[in-house]
Amino acid sequence: MKKVMRVSGIILGIVLLLLVFMLASPYLFKDKLAGIVKSTANKSLKTELNFSKMDVSFFDHFPNLTITLSDFTLKASAPFTRDTLIRAKDISFGVNLMSAIHGPLKITRVYLTKAKVLIEYNVKGASNFDVYASTPDSLQKKDTASSGEAEIKIESIAFIKSDLTYSDPSIPLKITALGINYRGKSDLSHDILKLASNVMIDSLDLEYDHVKYLKSKPLKADLITSINLNSLNMKFEKNDLTLKNIPFQFRGEFGFRKDGYELFLSLFSMYGNEYISGSLRMISTKKLWIAAKADVNLNLREWGLGLGIKDFDLRGMYSLKLNAQGDYYSGQNPKSKKPDTVIFSIPDFTLTSKLRNGYLKYKQYPEALSGISADLTASCKGHDYNSIKVSLDDFKAGFMKNKIEGFFRLNGLCDLPVEGRITTSLNLAEIRNLMPMDSLDLGGFVDLKLDVKGNYAPEKKLFPMSTLSVKLTNGNITTKYYPDPIDRINIIATVTNATGKLADTKVVLDPFSFRFEGKPFEVNAKLSNPGNLSYDIVAKGSVDLAKVYKVFSRKGMDLDGFLETDLKLKGNQSDAMAGKVDKLYNSGRLTLRNIAFTSEYLPKPFIIRSGVFRFEQDKVWFDKFDGRYGASDIMMDGHLSNVVNYVLSDKQVLKGNFNFKSDYLLVDEFYESAAGSQQSAVTNQQAAGGSQQAAGEESHQPSAISHEPSAMSHESGVVIIPGNLEIGLKANLKKIQYGKLEIHDMAAAVEVKQGMLLLKGMKFEVIGCKASMDATYGSINQSRAFFDFHVVARDFDIKRAYNEVEMFRNLSSSAGKCEGTVSLDYTLKGKLDSGMNPVYPSLEGDGVLSLSKIKVMGLKLFTDMSKNLEKEKIKSPDLAKVELKTTIKNNVITLEKTKMKISGFRLRIAGESNFNGSINMKARLGMPPLGIVGVNMRVLGTMDNPKFKYGKGSGDESVEETEYSDEIPKDMLDKIKNAKDEDLKDEPPQ
Repeated sequence: MKKVMRVSGIILGIVLLLLVFMLASPYLFKDKLAGIVKSTANKSLKTELNFSKMDVSFFDHFPNLTITLSDFTLKASAPFTRDTLIRAKDISFGVNLMSAIHGPLKITRVYLTKAKVLIEYNVKGASNFDVYASTPDSLQKKDTASSGEAEIKIESIAFIKSDLTYSDPSIPLKITALGINYRGKSDLSHDILKLASNVMIDSLDLEYDHVKYLKSKPLKADLITSINLNSLNMKFEKNDLTLKNIPFQFRGEFGFRKDGYELFLSLFSMYGNEYISGSLRMISTKKLWIAAKADVNLNLREWGLGLGIKDFDLRGMYSLKLNAQGDYYSGQNPKSKKPDTVIFSIPDFTLTSKLRNGYLKYKQYPEALSGISADLTASCKGHDYNSIKVSLDDFKAGFMKNKIEGFFRLNGLCDLPVEGRITTSLNLAEIRNLMPMDSLDLGGFVDLKLDVKGNYAPEKKLFPMSTLSVKLTNGNITTKYYPDPIDRINIIATVTNATGKLADTKVVLDPFSFRFEGKPFEVNAKLSNPGNLSYDIVAKGSVDLAKVYKVFSRKGMDLDGFLETDLKLKGNQSDAMAGKVDKLYNSGRLTLRNIAFTSEYLPKPFIIRSGVFRFEQDKVWFDKFDGRYGASDIMMDGHLSNVVNYVLSDKQVLKGNFNFKSDYLLVDEFYESAAGSQQSAVTNQQAAGGSQQAAGEESHQPSAISHEPSAMSHESGVVIIPGNLEIGLKANLKKIQYGKLEIHDMAAAVEVKQGMLLLKGMKFEVIGCKASMDATYGSINQSRAFFDFHVVARDFDIKRAYNEVEMFRNLSSSAGKCEGTVSLDYTLKGKLDSGMNPVYPSLEGDGVLSLSKIKVMGLKLFTDMSKNLEKEKIKSPDLAKVELKTTIKNNVITLEKTKMKISGFRLRIAGESNFNGSINMKARLGMPPLGIVGVNMRVLGTMDNPKFKYGKGSGDESVEETEYSDEIPKDMLDKIKNAKDEDLKDEPPQ
């Protein structure tokens, strides 16, 4: 009995001792652990971390010692710096007890309680979770051992009552999981890392391409994955999921090969007597070998109940079988000299799919789509994708007295041999009894019949023998956006071809008509022979665009105003292309009044106050076109020619000439500034939480660990000038405002042709002087463009030019230290990048900056020269009749030998500088009175910090050049030269 009491006492003492240790340890370790956590976060994270307080305890996740951060937030990485990656009621880090005593601290477990995790990508593939600042392993070990940081080696992770959102618009895929309870453990043995996970999700949503495929479905899963750390091969040993009541089993392996990879995945699910079974094997080397099998047999009603589908009743028996095997590879088309990727091989496959007695009924609607059946077969032989055959047979569906039935077959992709028959008869008003229509209300009766058989190959002048008739009687459309309907919609349309020849295709629209608020609109059209299109089109009526547009309201866009048309268009394509305009009978007019167009791409509405478009043969005349955009007014008249050919053929050029006038054009109104970069506002002092908090005192103000994020990215590209336009524009603009720059009385001939924009003979007044310019702009590709210009400006104020003209300020940074009158005659050409900014190494130019009478004040070059030579008069020189001749190439500006007189001194200077500010000049300062005696010097360094060396010298380092080899091809150079030399012909008005 005494022994029992003694043993019991010892055990009780040990328990009490452990309990005391567990209660006291938070106070023993708290200060030390607080410092380690903050030091680790500061060095390991690139984004901001916040929490309100920190606790250390054995009891939060017994028996593990944990560091708990309450009200935890971690900001996302660029370009999502405004978002929060993780927000949690608390996050706990489990630590190895011995490492807390002896160090370095090892974090082996993570617990997130009531967390919200947001994982997202943008359309360019950038993620929001790049928050960890990685360091080399050797350096990391050294740092953690010596600087009081923690080693992070996670063996277990847990989510408790947490939510997760995953969003990737580039796929586009969105997954939302609510009420996640997850526990995962890792085990490393003999270089094999085994990950075991158990997850329960209260509600899972899966949305692909804005369509929800899973909605509020519970999920259970047991997962085991092993990874060979030497080969990085993975094996998905156990992946058992239960979605609502239906179990799924995934298995698979992934391994790297010497010249590629190998993947195997299998899926099996059985519910009742129905099943889904499938497998996929891929071996990627120089080609991709694929083998796939699928066998599906489902009672849709049972599976719908098993998945917990409540929004609609789904029934029917569905089966699918798939077998596919073979290589997939593509490459350069051997028949093309230009880059052209074609598919050489695809796997052979057979697919059969059947649906019988299908039934779909939305719970809240009285009628069901029933009697649904379809037989789908598809196959490919010989690994040639042109041999693909697809057949949809016995397709039927109906509701109430409405029905659709038919079949369609595609027997290969060469010349597209097709065969099909579709008939349908619908009462549009009864659709609202079947399915959700939002606010859309339809009316009218539709009858459609299609019979088609033959080949569709326009390049071989083939068109399937076909008969299509579409009839809509007494249709109407009403939406919530406008109370009155578009009614009396009548369409009678037929497409016929009796021979299988493209030339015998006929399309008749007789009529398409509707009424809106009592005003009728009608179009009648007859089209035939698409290879040499004959057309006869009549359109007449008026439309209140604002009211019609409200019927179909679209976010971000709006229309206003009236449109009235009375058009008759008749002719054929061959006459138009042959220039036989006397055989074209195109006439009529389109009148616009108070048309206001608003778009999310334009900051302000564009208003056409009045305009008349006249149609005469192959021309469209613009008469009395009077528009307004914000504060800018626009008046235009002129014509377009070759319109018919341009509309009918993508190889034809649209030609035209216009007169363009404006009393005031505010360029800034046509664009908005891009969002700038964002920066974090929290300081490192806040990151440390203050000295008092580091000492262990509680604070209910969030501690912040802040890092500066990178700038937000945005889409960009050069302006592309279409190559099939040949438009001339005579512009007369009284005043143009562009930022701080004002341009007056501008007159120019503007030409758009051969994919280029040309300014010819432009004359204008800017910064108080008369100027002239010729310029050319064109795109090389979507991210590169070229430009060139020649500008002449006489007797302008250099100080004003520096303040108001950005390009002059960039090319002549020293002009900001000058006052007086100068002239400029300069030629410059180069490339523009995707942001429409000049690529400085590509710039080439030459010209003269003539100094008529200039006072130089505070220019570092002269002040330092004055100080070094102890010649005060050189400090702020007056310069007159000086010509600075320069050339630009490879990022270097070369100044030719220039002479100038400065208060009796004679300065001769020449040399180089670059756009980075570096200089290498050689100068000689001749002493009064004749400059025979002088001082040789070299000016090195930068314009802001010049360094002087005396003597002629020859070993100084040259200004750094940047070679530019991306030359414009010779054929494009020839095209540019021809475009400059040849003026567009202006046709006389009619």
